[in-house]
Amino acid sequence: MSATSEAQEGRRARQRRLLLAEIEAEARRLLDEGGAVNVSMRAIARGVGLGPASLYTYFESLDDVFTMLLLSSYGRLAEATAAAVGAFAQEPPTNRALAGILAYRRWALAHRNEFNLIFSDQLPGYAAPPGGPTVAAQIEVFQPIIDALADLTGTDPTLTQTETTVLVWTAFHGAVALEVNHHLDWLDDTAALYEKVVRNALASVGLPTPDPTVRKRFDRRAARSESTS
Repeated sequence: MSATSEAQEGRRARQRRLLLAEIEAEARRLLDEGGAVNVSMRAIARGVGLGPASLYTYFESLDDVFTMLLLSSYGRLAEATAAAVGAFAQEPPTNRALAGILAYRRWALAHRNEFNLIFSDQLPGYAAPPGGPTVAAQIEVFQPIIDALADLTGTDPTLTQTETTVLVWTAFHGAVALEVNHHLDWLDDTAALYEKVVRNALASVGLPTPDPTVRKRFDRRAARSESTS
């Protein structure tokens, strides 16, 4: 928030905003430490110094807390994919798509419990709010990659643009989900395997091959960004 916006914000509104940020941070800490089962209204209230009843002033139920976490996590992942694609904006579409796909994996491995929250059925009984905000947030994650692939025409005439995109997504998302949940720990170089999975998926739908230097350049950029953050 800018200094001007803060000056215009009333004291109560500012206190509410700061408390909601603290509640979100505590809920995310609990998620990071023990997964979705570790997040409860009582634990969040205890962590921010509120009585459990007071927390219901801000959230009607735990579902509302999880919706907040889902939307926030989708947003953070969307920022990562968009930034990566943007960094390769002057390059061919498949280079841009690969950069976004590499960013998808990097974020997932750094935020395993968040990734599983948004892409695994970890919340029995959870009901997403009407109007589809979580669906829109999920689409935002993939939009930069979708846009890059939309600039290409595959050589397989039996596939629509949507089918082409979904087939590529299925490949790279599946590989990430396996790695996030430690099913590929027995492999020596999962990064190299992931790149092969993506390149094979692109080739299987008749899309051009990305430049062989994309992963190395993406890794250098990501490392620089993390060292200055």
